[in-house]
Amino acid sequence: MKRLVCLLLGLLLCLPLCAGAETAKKTAMDVEVREHEALFSFEAAEQEFVYVKFSSKYDSGEMVLVSQDGVFSGVCPLPCTFDELTLTITAYTLGGKTLMRWDGKTVPAEGGSPCDTLDKTVRAAATARDVVMTVEPTGIRYSFYVPGRAKVLVCIKSPQESHTLLAYAGEGYTYEGFQEMPLTYADDNVTMTVLTVESSYELYRETVHAYFAPLEAAAQAETGRLSGVTVCIDPGHQRKTQVETVPLGPNFTKQSTTTVGMAQGVVTGRREAIVTLEIGLMLRNMLLEEGANVVMTREVQDTFVGSLERAEIANDAGADFVLRLHCNSRDDAHVQGIVIYCPYQSSYAMEAAPEDEYREMGFTLLHAMQAATGQTKGTCTLNNTYVTNNWSKMPSFLVEMGYLSNREEDLKIATDVYKNRLAQGMVEGIVELSRMRGLIE
Repeated sequence: MKRLVCLLLGLLLCLPLCAGAETAKKTAMDVEVREHEALFSFEAAEQEFVYVKFSSKYDSGEMVLVSQDGVFSGVCPLPCTFDELTLTITAYTLGGKTLMRWDGKTVPAEGGSPCDTLDKTVRAAATARDVVMTVEPTGIRYSFYVPGRAKVLVCIKSPQESHTLLAYAGEGYTYEGFQEMPLTYADDNVTMTVLTVESSYELYRETVHAYFAPLEAAAQAETGRLSGVTVCIDPGHQRKTQVETVPLGPNFTKQSTTTVGMAQGVVTGRREAIVTLEIGLMLRNMLLEEGANVVMTREVQDTFVGSLERAEIANDAGADFVLRLHCNSRDDAHVQGIVIYCPYQSSYAMEAAPEDEYREMGFTLLHAMQAATGQTKGTCTLNNTYVTNNWSKMPSFLVEMGYLSNREEDLKIATDVYKNRLAQGMVEGIVELSRMRGLIE
């Protein structure tokens, strides 16, 4: 009997170890390292979004991955890694909790070689000359001339990735190349720095904006749920803004002075102006596919549209609704959620809808967006703060789509999947509002 009890206890003690081994097996990261890249995959069953970072001596990057079944895969680009070096790949939740880590080595690859016809009597220059840095859809093309230097370091960096290449001079001490930037977001700052190899002395530095291709407009459906409804989309901010002092509203004596600041992603570094424009263009296409008429206050980054002008565009178009797209920011990094602001004491707002109806419309839009995104936090507030809301002659909603100061929302909003959900939520909200206003059946 005693031997039987001991045997049973031994079996019970083994069960957690076996379960732990099985868990570890399921959460292990599979990595295949090739020349200039590493392919990885792993399972994180309870996650829909994950954040992955990788790093070698000369290449590093980060990316957000989305999966409906908890199986994730991706590629770490290693274009500047030619030797066998340490490589680390780490997967995190969007909140920053480590899910798993892989440590290994890169695969050696053939690198460049010095030019054997260089004039060695040329004095080494202290700056790179005749620099041309061209932005292309998939990366950065560069060329320059550094007399007397047979090799330099070329570092090209964005908020999401960094690549440092040991480059060898061609004939006449010229350098040229192309650096792909597959993990860099549209319109992000990309900086190229040219350094000496021996002392990392800076020979040149320049920053440009990564390529941004505005989404082509969809064809307007002849019939759809929103046929006959006109919506104005106002993507907040622009790349460079200006300080304005304008009347707060049509019946207010107070003036409002705008600021030049905007929200910026705490992890991604993404600026509010490009986030609102990308989602605005997605929303435009979805509304067009529903048969709506759509008016945009802006479709590019390099423009300036003032507060009053934004309201006038919607008014002149006779829009039935206007959606003013923004992103929030707070000192408290834990705050997240969708917030919708409606006007209520502006004479234009009072003519557009009674206060109670405005509030009902705001919460209707909020709930539609929450249903589409799964974001449960948020609210709708009526105030007199926003010039564009106050000067709008139709129901106007300033939609703070999330907090870029919250790492989880910042990383989600950087994905096409979540941006699409935000846009779809606004479409469903407009459908409900159009029914409430008797514009559609």
